[in-house]
Amino acid sequence: MTDDDLVRALRALDPARTPSDAPVPLSAERRLREILDRPPRATGGGRRRVLPGLAAAVAAVVALVVGAVVWWPAPTATALTPAPLQYSAVDDDVPALLAAAQDRLAQNPGRDDAVRRSLTLGWFFSVSVGDPDATVFRREWVDVSWNADLSGSVVTTTAESTDAAGDTVPADGPAPGTVVGDMSYVRGQFHPLSSQPPPATVEGMREVMTAAVGPPSPLTSGDAIIAAQSLLGEWTFSDAQEAALLDVVRSTSDLRLLGRTTDRVGRAAIGFSGIPTGTPNTDATLLVSLDSGRILGVETSLRAADEDLGLPAGSVTSYTLWDVEDRPDAPRGP
Repeated sequence: MTDDDLVRALRALDPARTPSDAPVPLSAERRLREILDRPPRATGGGRRRVLPGLAAAVAAVVALVVGAVVWWPAPTATALTPAPLQYSAVDDDVPALLAAAQDRLAQNPGRDDAVRRSLTLGWFFSVSVGDPDATVFRREWVDVSWNADLSGSVVTTTAESTDAAGDTVPADGPAPGTVVGDMSYVRGQFHPLSSQPPPATVEGMREVMTAAVGPPSPLTSGDAIIAAQSLLGEWTFSDAQEAALLDVVRSTSDLRLLGRTTDRVGRAAIGFSGIPTGTPNTDATLLVSLDSGRILGVETSLRAADEDLGLPAGSVTSYTLWDVEDRPDAPRGP
């Protein structure tokens, strides 16, 4: 098989499609990191070497298998992405709204302890090469569950497929509820960003969040939002920890208030936005519940058009939702 043959075969596998500057989904980052962390196996002398020209294609296979962001040149896209959330103006400012969320966290019965589990409902593009009409918007459940001894699992289950307007679309792919990924980790094999529950203090949480995204202090609002997304992809925080996380977000100087909205599953929320340092063409939006004060989700969108994919400025490129365990279609916990 030549390099070109392999590329064509990969395209036929209907890979995920995401703008090249969008943040890597946590599930993709987790799987790729785990593969790269594994020690190489010894090979016999008769094993063929991978030719340099084929190495990049093999890397693309690995990225596709583990769910990383892979994209190929595609037909011009006109309505590949979900409609942006609509926001209405609110009277209060950022500090007042985040303080109100923290008050709700303190007053309402909620979570007292952190749990080493994260269940998320998110989505990615699915593109059929040469058939723009077959492009659909696929949602997946990702259930990350791990233990203090660093054993655990990451189970990915398909949710409904919809078009850009959110209408259910018949698809030839796996039916909703199908397990499409099931990775298990033995003791010491899982590598979380923080192996211990982050402290429910502003400084302690800031230290963990800064380590999660890597830039020097102080955190920008966009980096703080991406750090929150990364940590919540491994933990279900207590209410006190979420309050500390919101304190870190509130302390950033460039956080923008978007207003009141309803998220992708119908929950009332306030949206706050920032620009991640590593992806300057991306807006990252943090959605905070108006009922519980907890973080409901993170969405990303393009600040400027992506000519490679034909996506206009403002196109939604991803979303991740939390506090979805009670949904009737949610996978049951381990």
